[in-house]
Amino acid sequence: IIDLQLPILRPDQWEIAKHPAKVKVLSMGRRWGKTVLGGAISLATAANGGSVAWIVPTYKNGRSLWRFAENAVANLRKAKLANVNRTERTIEFVNGGVFGIHSADNEDSVRGENFNLVILDEAARISETAWTSAIQPTLADLDGDAILISTPRGRNWFWQEYQRGINDGVYQMSWTAPSRANPNRRIQEAAERAKGRVNELTYRQEWLGEFVDAEGYVFR
Repeated sequence: IIDLQLPILRPDQWEIAKHPAKVKVLSMGRRWGKTVLGGAISLATAANGGSVAWIVPTYKNGRSLWRFAENAVANLRKAKLANVNRTERTIEFVNGGVFGIHSADNEDSVRGENFNLVILDEAARISETAWTSAIQPTLADLDGDAILISTPRGRNWFWQEYQRGINDGVYQMSWTAPSRANPNRRIQEAAERAKGRVNELTYRQEWLGEFVDAEGYVFR
């Protein structure tokens, strides 16, 4: 398949994309570039014949990614090499690959499905039961991969998965980066402005990608 309009990944994004870990956990500050990274990986996987699910906390959370996906396959759609269903938010490629956006507030929608790749967007806002009971089993038949991307939200199940990646480093791997790791000058300026406008806990969690509790303690 040709003419898949994907952005070039930054070196730090490419390092994550090419890592062989089956489960990747990314604790990132806001605007780090998760949509670009996850979108590029998921659409490339689907365009090569894979079945991919991008799971968001609520239906509305998927709007920016859907725009990204539609733009990426615009040429393929014109050439009738991909079918775009805006109602279902799915893209089907002529080689059988499928990309779809799913909402975690209706976790039963993925039960019975089989995926080569699942990406959990804002994973810390998705329930642990949705991950363990509904989503993980969809990877079993195809020995699929999972990418969990989120800004932290205290010491919840996402933090536990992050720790597993730190301790494992082979099957499961974890990464963290602040918003300012994005070289975009506007993002860096926004992160700097936020430093003086939000409380320390919020800044460390949302912009630095750190795991903190209500008292401001950092979880390593």
